[in-house]
Amino acid sequence: MYKPFEASFVKALRQAATGLLFPSETDAPLEPFFWPDAVKPNGENEALTAEGLATLAGVPLDTPIKTVKLESFFRPALKEEEWHNAEERAQAAKFQGLVKTLKATLTDVKVFRVGETSIDVYIVGKVEGGFAGLRTTVVET
Repeated sequence: MYKPFEASFVKALRQAATGLLFPSETDAPLEPFFWPDAVKPNGENEALTAEGLATLAGVPLDTPIKTVKLESFFRPALKEEEWHNAEERAQAAKFQGLVKTLKATLTDVKVFRVGETSIDVYIVGKVEGGFAGLRTTVVET
């Protein structure tokens, strides 16, 4: 069960991601998550590693995991082109708002790409009581 502070960051992430599909060969929604069990007995959570992410996400440890910067991951969705129509510009602006929300809501934000071809992506950072973020899937063939 979420505590009040947990509900506020999950709600913020959900609102910022509502209606957005991350573009790839298959467009996928961005779904919020919270991992409260990622906290040490003293109440602190360390920086998340690829191995830690695999454990929390229930991914086999031999699965390829790459870490990329937040800005690098979102770059294609953030860019406004001269040839974009009003809808495409609005979508880029919404992705810009999402990145601002991620930076304001989470600390030590990292993007983990899990797998090859069909890639599970975890945009994750620290929050009080654990780790939270957004999960999506990208397909690259």
